Amino acid sequence: MIDTGRQGATLAATLRPRLRHAITLVFGGAAALFVANIVSGWLMLLVVPLVGCLWVWLALDGLVEGWRHRSAGLPALLLPLLPIVVVPFAAFFFGHALYWSHVAPSWWRLRTERATFDAALHDGPLPARVGGIDRSGPRTAFHTVNGMLGAWAGIVYDPTNRMAAARGWNGGPVARDIATAFGGRTIWCQRLDSHWFHCQFD
Repeated sequence: MIDTGRQGATLAATLRPRLRHAITLVFGGAAALFVANIVSGWLMLLVVPLVGCLWVWLALDGLVEGWRHRSAGLPALLLPLLPIVVVPFAAFFFGHALYWSHVAPSWWRLRTERATFDAALHDGPLPARVGGIDRSGPRTAFHTVNGMLGAWAGIVYDPTNRMAAARGWNGGPVARDIATAFGGRTIWCQRLDSHWFHCQFD
């Protein structure tokens, strides 16, 4: 006969620290990805495997503890299921961390150098660390990040606000006139302030 009181106490004592580890992994991993992606793409090559290894460790630790405590009536696979349960939460927070890690530097630059960007719209000097400028009708794009294989990102001034409709980060719709606004392919845009946007291009 299973002692339900002992089983519950064992389950709580075993599950509590692993639940804390899982929560730390989700929020700590999201924060680490956010910082790493802002600092350097090379740092992401270290952080992503590290987060993956911590997730595997959490699963293996749960499997070992679940097997050890099976004599107390705990289902052997209960604890290893914890990392699986947190996957949707991790995907949500990791995705948002990566998204905003692209946007945050542009938001900060526009906030601290707004006068320079405004002047550049009227043929003034380019802001520092801007690789180039493109104009497409009333829109102006300042190249701030040059990626691999022709991909780039920029701070875009769009008085029509049509760039706000580009939602291709997760495969969302991008209207034809927006997608070809600057000669390449617009992937997604995030409003920074009034008519200013951070946009990713391919």
